[in-house]
Amino acid sequence: MSHIMWISIILMAVYFQLGSGAGTILGSGVSQSEQNAIVNIHNNFRQQIASGSVPGQPKGINLRRFSYDSKLAEEAQKISNTMVFQHVAVKDSRFYVGQNLYLTSSTAAGGPSDWNAAITGWFSEYKSYKYDKCCAGFEKTGHYTQVVWADTRYVGCGYTYYYEAGTQYPYKKFYTCNYGPGGNIAGSYPYKTGTSGCPNLCR
Repeated sequence: MSHIMWISIILMAVYFQLGSGAGTILGSGVSQSEQNAIVNIHNNFRQQIASGSVPGQPKGINLRRFSYDSKLAEEAQKISNTMVFQHVAVKDSRFYVGQNLYLTSSTAAGGPSDWNAAITGWFSEYKSYKYDKCCAGFEKTGHYTQVVWADTRYVGCGYTYYYEAGTQYPYKKFYTCNYGPGGNIAGSYPYKTGTSGCPNLCR
């Protein structure tokens, strides 16, 4: 039986700090294949909304197809490298930037990054999202709504694997994704519903 213990922490639209930022970086960065996977995983979930196949969620008709953005990724990597699990405002002259964070912690070293787990964790908040009550806030579902925000078309991410001594689970993997234009705009629905639009995502 494995004695490795993993815990996953997903930030739920609250702004708090976890970790001192005084860890030792063991690895960082997002490879080209990981960049491709990040885009594909996001687009797959967005396609599910566009096809109306997500339980409890209406079909979306105006979701854009994602592409990877190096500037958003550069800023995301800076955030992950701080080793401080806290949202950081990113300034970009092109648009407002949205952000999702994800952290796993373990008692033992090992294992590659797992972007599928991170993005799936964000998307899984759909189970708590009520479209007809969209504008009450994004406190519990802000990761999901950012993943499926219709007007967002760019994503760029960063990843840092580090060791933080003196903690119960010292081996940590910190994932950051920036989005542009960012979503979760107060008073707005994440996407439009209807019967016609872009069934295969808008370009």
